[in-house]
Amino acid sequence: MLQTRRGEQRALAFNRRMEPDYQKYREIVDKAKDLPTLSSIVHRLNEMIRNPNTSAADIGHLIAQDVALAGTTLKLVNSAFYGLSQKVNSVTHAIVILGFKKVKNIALAASILNAFKTPSQTGFDYSGFWEHSIGTATASEILATALKSPYTDEAFISGLLHDQGKLILVQYFPDEFQKIRGLITGERLTMQEAEQRVLGFDHSLIGTWLAEKWKFPERLTLAIRMHHKPLMASQHSELIHLVHTADILCRALDIGNGGDPYICELNQQVWTQMNLSSQRLDELLGKIMDSMKNVSEFLDLVRQ
Repeated sequence: MLQTRRGEQRALAFNRRMEPDYQKYREIVDKAKDLPTLSSIVHRLNEMIRNPNTSAADIGHLIAQDVALAGTTLKLVNSAFYGLSQKVNSVTHAIVILGFKKVKNIALAASILNAFKTPSQTGFDYSGFWEHSIGTATASEILATALKSPYTDEAFISGLLHDQGKLILVQYFPDEFQKIRGLITGERLTMQEAEQRVLGFDHSLIGTWLAEKWKFPERLTLAIRMHHKPLMASQHSELIHLVHTADILCRALDIGNGGDPYICELNQQVWTQMNLSSQRLDELLGKIMDSMKNVSEFLDLVRQ
């Protein structure tokens, strides 16, 4: 009996050592002094969009308070990425043409891309990462529009942010990241599989911590958290399905670099629910590829 209890105790101790140390890693993220922060303007912008009494002039005035953000937003609006037929000279004018939420997404994207600095010599393809992120954002929005989803306005930002945990992993957990790289190349694992092997969890959880720190709405946080596990979502599942599908389509189209050269499996149940014919899918894939022709300009404008 005594030997049995001791055996159970050893087994419990072993299992505890094998459990992911979420708290340890989360504390590192929470306490990081140089963690990317978003402008207070962006947080107020999210609040104003929810107010039905907010006007285009109100939004334009708010964004204009951050001169750099306003300038970048206008550059992006007038870029070939959006392909407007007329030049837009003010944020208010942009809102009249594109709508509140589209301009909010552009401003938020500019703020997010600017928030992350690019460390040198990490072995991580930052340009490829952002190209994949913008591709997933665009693909999510295109799918949402085609399916007449109620999440059309959230699809772009959810796609843009789905892999943001990888950036935190690279910057704040460099030793673990190098082990993950070794598993990707040595054992041909996907980045997600290698993260699970090294950390006991993956980048989607780390990205969720940052989204919560930024006080993003629950639907965006869930889209980040569940994009690799779409059937586990009990809320906002349609948005999560859009991001899951867009991510894998961009992998299949070789858009950018997700951290490994492999394509994760598209959940068959999610794909069946989308009910896209082969012809419709071909049209959407063509739209996604067309939109990516000007992604380099988009990235360059943000970083000027």
